Amino acid sequence: MAGKRSFFRDLLVGKDFIPSRLEFKYSLLRGQFAVIIFLIGAFYCILDPINGVYRFLPGYLLMIAMAVIVVWLNRKKYYTFSGFLLLAFANAIVFVFCTNDHPFGGVYFFFMTCSVAGLILAGNHSTYAGLAFATLPIVLGYIAYTADLSILPPPSYDPQVIRINFVVNFVIGLLSNIFIVSFLINRNQESEESLRESEKNLIQIAKDLEVSRERFALAVQGSNAGIYEWNIHKSTTYVSKTWKHLMGYSDSDPDVVPTEKFSEILHPDDLKKMQAIMETHTKTLAPYQNELRMKTKQGLYRWFLDSGTFKVDEHGNVATLVGSIVDIEDRKRAEEEILSKNIQLAKTNEELDRFVYSASHDMRAPLSSLLGLINISEKTTNPEELHSYLQMMKGRIRTMEGFIREVTDYSRNTRLDLTLEETDLDELIRGVAQNLADVTGKVRIEINLTEKIVLLTDPSRLKVILNNLLSNAYKYHRLDQADPYIAFSAYKSDNSVVIKIADNGMGIEPDYHSKIFDMFFRASTKSEGSGLGLYIVKETLQKMGGTIWIESTPGEGSVFTFAIPA
Repeated sequence: MAGKRSFFRDLLVGKDFIPSRLEFKYSLLRGQFAVIIFLIGAFYCILDPINGVYRFLPGYLLMIAMAVIVVWLNRKKYYTFSGFLLLAFANAIVFVFCTNDHPFGGVYFFFMTCSVAGLILAGNHSTYAGLAFATLPIVLGYIAYTADLSILPPPSYDPQVIRINFVVNFVIGLLSNIFIVSFLINRNQESEESLRESEKNLIQIAKDLEVSRERFALAVQGSNAGIYEWNIHKSTTYVSKTWKHLMGYSDSDPDVVPTEKFSEILHPDDLKKMQAIMETHTKTLAPYQNELRMKTKQGLYRWFLDSGTFKVDEHGNVATLVGSIVDIEDRKRAEEEILSKNIQLAKTNEELDRFVYSASHDMRAPLSSLLGLINISEKTTNPEELHSYLQMMKGRIRTMEGFIREVTDYSRNTRLDLTLEETDLDELIRGVAQNLADVTGKVRIEINLTEKIVLLTDPSRLKVILNNLLSNAYKYHRLDQADPYIAFSAYKSDNSVVIKIADNGMGIEPDYHSKIFDMFFRASTKSEGSGLGLYIVKETLQKMGGTIWIESTPGEGSVFTFAIPA
């Protein structure tokens, strides 16, 4: 603290800023003592010649010079050196005057001033130094009074002059002590005012801390965050009530948990990641956040957002980790659902692009062919040719009808939820076979069910699957062989029903086994249909929670096997 600016202040301590108020006060006091010595020396430089005494003038001039040196050192901020130099010189000069001046001249009064000044100025640096400089004037005064150490014979004063010197020295010594005592009183008042101000500040801080504590408690309660504190040296972790509630524990469960237990409750897939985060952040001491799964008391894993920051001890070593956990299970489920929907949306967009392109082609081709047949039929009058053209037109219409049916099946499977009903499998298969009897009349249909199977499923979707597989088996059959057939079989396996559709048709090349379920895939240029049938089968089974696979040998036949929940 610089203090109030004035010429006298700048003269004694300089114009530089002094941050400490205490340092400023003692620096100013040191300069004021030097001024007192200067004034005393100047005063006696006038008084002694008036009384006809000249032998002490060199001492007075030395006092003036030393006072100037002390002030100069004080302005240069050599506070300790200037203080000890001032006290040492003051004691020495008083001792010299006491040993050489008249014993009743009152010079001994200045030992009192030196003692009090030593206690204050030296005591500011060290208690022992203060006691030493407070005791030194007593010792010097005793020596000067009891021992004859005068170099020069004492001056012969008139009794009147001795009385005047006694009064002057008494007044100057008294004023000097009053000045010192006033300094102490001012310091004491400042300390009391500072203490009162500190007390007010502490009371206000306590109130603010209480308000902050309440706000923090409300914030933690509102965020539903579980607070914990890991003491790294003791390998123990304190957990709050909210932490215990989030983890499924009760209030009666321990508040202190061994650190090893955290390795047990962390999900194995998250443990290495958490260890890596701890290793990194214990070095950088930066706060961290991490999403992880923790096992609750009930044995279930839940997602939490873990946040923490490290504290160091007085040696700079990591001592404590203070953190919190927030339940994000619902958010993670929502994110997974959004991710799944985004994947499904991307797949749908891709399939839509392919569907628009292929569907426009597959619908345009039969329509163009139909228009061509109509144009040809208009130019003929031959009944047989006209009949032939009409049959070909029916074939193109059936092709379009089949394509539209497939598109409808695909749309329904995508939009509609499952409708589960108890379904007799034998009855359902026979119904599908009967509906396609007109088309598959040249192929023998076998239904080999060794037991009655009733399952809880979506019958309309199962019909779509069976209808597409049966239609495909007929389309790619070898009708020129002796006994073309399509065989149905089924059996129960655990919680599912396995259905097989086998034929002795053309078969499928092994390279195509993984591709035949793709949208609009055709194994060869001889393939009929739109290429949607097996794709619809796969999508429908996925909706029902089932799977499908194929075994096929070219020229010998194929076996399509699918399993659906029972």
